[in-house]
Amino acid sequence: MFKLIASLIVAAPLLLGWSWGNFAPKAETCSFSAKPREFNSEPYYTGPLIDAHIHMPVSSGIVSMVGKRAGFNDMPAFGGSLTTGHLNCLFKSEGITKVFGFFLATKWSSGFEVATVKKMAKSYPGLIAPFWMPAPISFFQVSPGEVRKILDKNKGLFKGIGELKSFGDLGDIDNPGFLEMYKIADDYNLIVMLHPYGNHKQAVEKILKDYPKVKFLMHGGEKEIEEWITGIMKNYGNVYYSLDGDIAMLYGWGNPKYQFTISSGKQEVLAHLRENFNSILEEKTSFWKPKIEAYPDRFMWGTDRWYSWHWDQELGGLLEEYGRSFIGQLAPSVREKFAYKNAENLIAGAGK
Repeated sequence: MFKLIASLIVAAPLLLGWSWGNFAPKAETCSFSAKPREFNSEPYYTGPLIDAHIHMPVSSGIVSMVGKRAGFNDMPAFGGSLTTGHLNCLFKSEGITKVFGFFLATKWSSGFEVATVKKMAKSYPGLIAPFWMPAPISFFQVSPGEVRKILDKNKGLFKGIGELKSFGDLGDIDNPGFLEMYKIADDYNLIVMLHPYGNHKQAVEKILKDYPKVKFLMHGGEKEIEEWITGIMKNYGNVYYSLDGDIAMLYGWGNPKYQFTISSGKQEVLAHLRENFNSILEEKTSFWKPKIEAYPDRFMWGTDRWYSWHWDQELGGLLEEYGRSFIGQLAPSVREKFAYKNAENLIAGAGK
């Protein structure tokens, strides 16, 4: 069975009628325009944005199919209308100048992912800060030794490792596979994007003690993490945190008042956010503003896009508007730091 899956992954572009020409540099005219504002929240931030949390579409349709069967709600793949050009135009229309892009790699498809990273770097210089994301199923993961070979062969290509998150058979964030990734990050000067759960505080502290030179960018969504993250920041200077899908309730997690069925897709999320825009903004601002302003150099903005419908222009525009509205509620001296400068500073020099 696994040999069959492997052969299908390798053959996926041919089976689905794709070619690497879909990723090649082309003369491109972006037809997307900035989405008009729907709400009148003030102050409103209008400057550049860096999205510090993006799950890139995978480069193999078979990886996408297997991911869905393994329990993911969705795992989009490049192809059809979902092209690198679509992403570039979408980001441009939203004022996003750079994204931290997580490229999920399996031991059969890692070559495709590396090729996609290289081609995007050539087509859109500086747009993507690539992160190597290990497959979230242990059998599918590239071995640590092979990861090192890929990094050695492609020096400076990747800026980080992650997202790393407990899922399926992987165990907690201190499992042997993740510990190997932390060592690699230490050796190659890579950022680690880590998603701990609420009960991982002790494990997080040990990891931070063991790898003081590694910069850890975290995010969560659970109330427990949100309560202890600034305590961790106080004691460890190598901790950063992105506020992304949670502050806009993209997945409906974290607050029983705003729960909804995440598998329902775009229309439910749009309706939900439009109906509750001001109340969610007030609640999230009240909770996060004092934390961000206490550690103004350590927090950053993002979206946590992943699903197929997350690449929709209407949804992206509303997420952008919400993000800019949220940033506008911060102290003027903090807005640009949260919007893009902290992310810019974090990524500077990574992978070198």
